[in-house]
Amino acid sequence: MFSLRALLVALLGFSLPQVYAATQQELIPRISELIAPQQHMNTPGMLTVKIKMLSPKEQLANLCETPEFRLSGHPARLTGNRSIIARCGNRQTFLQVNISATGTYWTATQTLTPGTLISRADIQPQRGELDGLSDNILLDPAKIVGTTPTRIIRVGQVLDSDQLRKSRVIRAGNEVDIVAPGNGFLIHAKGKALDSAGLNERLRIQTHTGQIVRVTATGNNKATINLQD
Repeated sequence: MFSLRALLVALLGFSLPQVYAATQQELIPRISELIAPQQHMNTPGMLTVKIKMLSPKEQLANLCETPEFRLSGHPARLTGNRSIIARCGNRQTFLQVNISATGTYWTATQTLTPGTLISRADIQPQRGELDGLSDNILLDPAKIVGTTPTRIIRVGQVLDSDQLRKSRVIRAGNEVDIVAPGNGFLIHAKGKALDSAGLNERLRIQTHTGQIVRVTATGNNKATINLQD
């Protein structure tokens, strides 16, 4: 007795490869959406991901029409061979894909030492393949500027999150200069920091009158307050 698959082959001839091609074309964009946002798609235009399906066509043909996808393995790793779990009801299928990516990453323009507050002038963009680079590579310069190295970073070295920490420009207990900009005027005041904060982070300040206000750190022991808050 012919199996159902054999009967389909007999009736449809070469239509099975076309079904597989259409299925793969539908799956890959969905897998791209699953992979890219987890770390890097907060920076539109900086990352191009290419996915090659490694699983055999027979395995794809057994999937339901709209499987639910989730990643298997280390979530931070972007490139290389990855496993994707495709769920159809109570049934799970492990798909194998190869991921390559091209993106804009950042390197040091000069030697950076621990304690140095990194500015935009300290880094420069490079565009190229991300394969083989650190899993924790940073593509968004906003996540680099205002941080400080945890170890020496040489000229041309690629920057990643393992090398950096958020620099505290205000520490709890410090006296802070507060600026409150208004329509055509500036109000200056001083207060005591109740929290520590990095650049552009929010914290609480107690003014000399005892009032507690929320401000945004703008520099070393400097902050600004929005009068509309």
